[in-house]
Order: sequence, then structure tokens, then C-alpha cells
Amino acid sequence: MKIILYSILLIFLSSIGYGQDCTDYHQYHCSYADYTFFYSRQSKSIQFRKGQSSEIQIVAYSGKEYYLAVCGSQKLGKIRFQIIEDNANRNVLFDNAENEYIESINFTNEVTRNMIIQLSAAEGTAKKSRDTGCAGVVIQIQKTGQTN
Repeated sequence: MKIILYSILLIFLSSIGYGQDCTDYHQYHCSYADYTFFYSRQSKSIQFRKGQSSEIQIVAYSGKEYYLAVCGSQKLGKIRFQIIEDNANRNVLFDNAENEYIESINFTNEVTRNMIIQLSAAEGTAKKSRDTGCAGVVIQIQKTGQTN
């Protein structure tokens, strides 16, 4: 009986020990724009797995220019991101897969609207814990027309 309990405890502790903290991944691994942009609290980091898709909801305000950068752990490979209108139509406004998987873009917004940043990693064997890593999105804002 003791052997079974110790075995269960060992399995439980090893799974906790492998857990990865991705809390501030974006702050230390994603690229930033120049000093004219301000950091947005809408920036996020998530634990991610190959084959997984995840959505981050943001509000993009009118009269603002946005810098958006996406990054991920090397073992995840290239991170695909799409910017989608958060409405019934879900129009895709941008897809980095159509742009050689670039990791950052600038865009301006004419009207305030809700958007979704959808992240996905290349397909993999999602059952393997080695395929787990961190991904992050940095969002920075400046008033439209501001120059260095």
C-alpha cells in the first residue's frame, strides 16, 4: 500500500515540477517598438502547446497607432497570429501566415472596435509535454500621427 501511495505522490509531484510559468514571458522575449509607443496592459503571455489555438480579446481605440509583436518558445516553432474583428462576421484583418510569419506589425485604427488576436502553433504531438512552451503578445500604443 505504501508503494502505491509513494508512486502516486511521485507522479503528482513530477507533473507539478514540470509546470512552466509563462506569466511575464512577453515582457522579456518579444520585441518592442521605439520609445514613442506606450506599453498596453492588454499585452499577455500564455502557456502554449503545439497544435493549440488560443484567442486574446482586445479593444483597439480610434485615433491610435498600434504596435503588436508575437513571440514564442523555440520548441513551438513559428507562431501564427491573426487579427480578427470580434463581431458576428469575424473578418480576418491580418494574417501573418500570408506575410512569411512576421512577428510584429503596426496598424492604425479609425474607429474603436473589439478585436481578437488568435495565436496558433504548428501541428505537433500535443500529448508530449515537451511540446509545451510559452507564447506572448506585446501591444503598444501611440496617438496617430506622432513621430519620433
